[in-house]
Amino acid sequence: MSGVDGNLVLLDLQRSVWRYAAVMALVNLGVPDQLKDGPLSVAELAGRCGAQAPLLARALRAIAPTGLLRTAGTGGYELTEAGRALLHGRHPLVFKLNVDPEIWGSLCELTETIRTGETPFVTRNGNLYTYLGTRPATSAVFDDLMVAMHAPIAARLAGHAAFAGLRTLVDVGGGEGLFLTAILRAHPGLRGVLLELERSVPAAKDYLAASGVGERCEVVAGDFFASVPAGADAYLLAHVIHNWDDERAAAILRTVRAAAGDHGQVMLIEALLPDDDSPHPGKDLDIRLLATHEGKERSLAEYSALLGRAGLRLGPVTDLIAGTCLITASPATP
Repeated sequence: MSGVDGNLVLLDLQRSVWRYAAVMALVNLGVPDQLKDGPLSVAELAGRCGAQAPLLARALRAIAPTGLLRTAGTGGYELTEAGRALLHGRHPLVFKLNVDPEIWGSLCELTETIRTGETPFVTRNGNLYTYLGTRPATSAVFDDLMVAMHAPIAARLAGHAAFAGLRTLVDVGGGEGLFLTAILRAHPGLRGVLLELERSVPAAKDYLAASGVGERCEVVAGDFFASVPAGADAYLLAHVIHNWDDERAAAILRTVRAAAGDHGQVMLIEALLPDDDSPHPGKDLDIRLLATHEGKERSLAEYSALLGRAGLRLGPVTDLIAGTCLITASPATP
């Protein structure tokens, strides 16, 4: 890219970290929620949020230039229309997740990760899911965030022609069942099986029942490294493979390949990284994976190679939303 002033780029990156931290503090103090019905003075806000008014004023002053809020009257602030994005959806949940010291602090350890190949967060806690299993409150925020992020993708996926005519679908590592619910609702003749760890089974059963598809879906406790329910028409792995390094990702896919037999289809929902320098959300998410997981985002060529190691052949690929794709594969036969 020509005409770029490196000094300005770096200054903006540095300042954006400070602004991000300030917004994170405001969200976790509950400032946007207090402003949703109209402007308040800093003193009123501080009283409602349990904050120190002079310090809160400094954070508000720093964020007002972003356009998320603005001064109102004398010594007061209000949310702008843009700032109302802090009230609902994925954005406030991201700020509430990142306030966790281990999760936020993991980004500060990238130097060690890149230098040594070891991820300090993983060394201390296991991967992110293991850590969340010990932090119920943080885990609840994470679960809500996954729903907010993935619901639009699930809705787009559910209408895909790949599910037409299927009789059974296994959702491998499907969490509470967001993707499976959307697909079952769109295809009344389809039955589902959701495979998850034992600790996730009760929540999945409750979610599927509340969604009205519980009678058409079996929830099975298990470990996708060991075995996957066999004999289904298709197997869905939504945002699963990117959590694992190549060796373990291939191991998961081999387990799925064995369950699928010679006729079952395999479907991955993942970001596909471009091969050039163009921007892509997956490139940014890959930094978060680098800090808290042992996996990575991959290009289409990398997924094709990974599938090949598991005895699967790459099939059609469909773009869903913002670089997230449906990658289909079928058993490779001699």
